[in-house]
Amino acid sequence: MENNKDPYAASFDQAKEIITQTRNVQGRYGVAATAEIEQLRREYIERAQRRIDIYRENEQEHLETVMREMDEQRADKLRRIKIAYDNNNIEWVDEIFRNIITPD
Repeated sequence: MENNKDPYAASFDQAKEIITQTRNVQGRYGVAATAEIEQLRREYIERAQRRIDIYRENEQEHLETVMREMDEQRADKLRRIKIAYDNNNIEWVDEIFRNIITPD
């Protein structure tokens, strides 16, 4: 391979060489190579599916944790608002009333 060659072109040439070698091996070994390639393809798909399943489970657990935390935060905020209202409702009503009747 030439040193000044574009790296993309070099990669493309390497890929073409690998494909040619694969075809040669497949041609020499015929059905056995085809069956082996098919087996490798099936194994790859199975591994990929397992990784996807694990990712989905992890993502679902993460989403459930986030939703639970958001629910807890919301409940805490509502509890604090209720406590503030219970402690200050008369003052709040008076302030709202003053704001309504006082001209700007």
